[in-house]
Amino acid sequence: MHSKQIENLLKLDNKERVEYFVRYCADFEEVWGLAIDDDNWIIFKDEEGDEIFPLWPHKDLADFCAFEEHKEMGATPCSISVYSFIEEFIDDPDLKNVYFGIFYNKDREALVLKGETLKEELEIELEEHE
Repeated sequence: MHSKQIENLLKLDNKERVEYFVRYCADFEEVWGLAIDDDNWIIFKDEEGDEIFPLWPHKDLADFCAFEEHKEMGATPCSISVYSFIEEFIDDPDLKNVYFGIFYNKDREALVLKGETLKEELEIELEEHE
């Protein structure tokens, strides 16, 4: 992804970044998170103690916007098919209390969604691409 495109996307507000995330992930049928050793996904606690799974629509955005402490832990961008993501993360009963932070920017701003909301938005967009 070109640096100018990243710069322009980061100018979008939280809601616009979620809309972009949903469209882009449906188009390319994958989501990006951060993981250590490709299978230990980063889920962190916010100031209120809620568990947040940060997500991005593209590898370069995940890499550019990853929190410094996650990079220091050795976390790198990893993709998962959008369908596997829905099944393995959103629908996983063990993760029902985890929220999804959509497209964090460098200022650590993102819209945080419940799994059901994210699943609904992704499924609607995926249906439009069939």
